[in-house]
Amino acid sequence: MEVTSVDQRAYIKIAVLLGRNEMECHSEFVEALENNVLPYRTVARWVSKFQQGRVSNVRDDRSVCESTWIMPSSSSSFMKPDDRDNK
Repeated sequence: MEVTSVDQRAYIKIAVLLGRNEMECHSEFVEALENNVLPYRTVARWVSKFQQGRVSNVRDDRSVCESTWIMPSSSSSFMKPDDRDNK
């Protein structure tokens, strides 16, 4: 049976409600799944998020931002916001 990372995050959420810590969660994954287990650091990060009150177990990709391009009024060239200080 395949257990996805979303399934593992759902388990982490329940385990946190039961008072388990990151080491206990990861050990249970290794015992049950043997391979295809989330890395310990990932388990620890999700345990921390759920302990802090996170509700959703879906990954939050909002931290990945697209670049914003600015067209200065005095120039016809486009540049990234980071490039403004270099010109």
